[in-house]
Amino acid sequence: MLVAIALNCSAAPTPSITSVMPKRPDFILQISIRNIEDFSPAAIVRSPRTSRPIDVQNACANLAIAVPPATPAIAVAVARYIMFDFFALAHASGLFNRQIKIWEALGKISAVEIRQASKGFFSQDKISEFDLTFLDHKNRPTLFAHLAMPTEAGANYDYLKVAREFLKRASLQQGLSGIFLCYPSPFPQKVLDFIRKETNASDSISRFESIFPKLGVSVNLLEIDRSPVYNPAEKAESQKLRLIHPDLSKKQFGNLAIPGADLHMLDHDNKPDSKPDGPT
Repeated sequence: MLVAIALNCSAAPTPSITSVMPKRPDFILQISIRNIEDFSPAAIVRSPRTSRPIDVQNACANLAIAVPPATPAIAVAVARYIMFDFFALAHASGLFNRQIKIWEALGKISAVEIRQASKGFFSQDKISEFDLTFLDHKNRPTLFAHLAMPTEAGANYDYLKVAREFLKRASLQQGLSGIFLCYPSPFPQKVLDFIRKETNASDSISRFESIFPKLGVSVNLLEIDRSPVYNPAEKAESQKLRLIHPDLSKKQFGNLAIPGADLHMLDHDNKPDSKPDGPT
């Protein structure tokens, strides 16, 4: 009888330890306008077709981000990329035409809540996985981003699983205008294939709109450079990110020009030799 009990115990599956996101934010980035008389993202959003690239640059430079002590630099880098680089890229490429809800939301961000996940049965250890909630001027969630930078799991890290879990959390948020998934290079192929399939990326229009049907909002995929010299403690300004879906590269879309595009505003890795076809 004792042998049977021992065998049953040894055959019992080991419960999986899933990451848990806290209900309250660990850090809050406060966003403000430095000079109300100068260009701001809100002003660019109201008149994108008459705004010049230099106007967009000045509008982004006019934003101030108050970062609490000990905030992980990589999480700040993702917030900065979405508010500054993605904003400028959407304007330069014409992507704002197809993702107008995200475009309008970026004009009125007042704060970014950062929640860091933890794991463990008894003691909760913080891990490099974050949810970023972008709040509008009325303190309502408007954009939602997920960042995962595993340091020990390596090739065994299930990005698709954590992406699906994030999408479930996103479905519980009311009033979202868009979502972002941010993972290290090389971007997980299973996640990329899943999002491309769900958003019907083979269609000439849907590939830019990138609507995730179960949420009804656009989803964008960001790749974080993880070269051999990558340092997660590096300053936020030093972290390298790029948009990989929707793909705005020349290789993907050919040689036709984007009306109003300024290629100098595009990410280095997306920058083609001549103007690519893109959203209009």
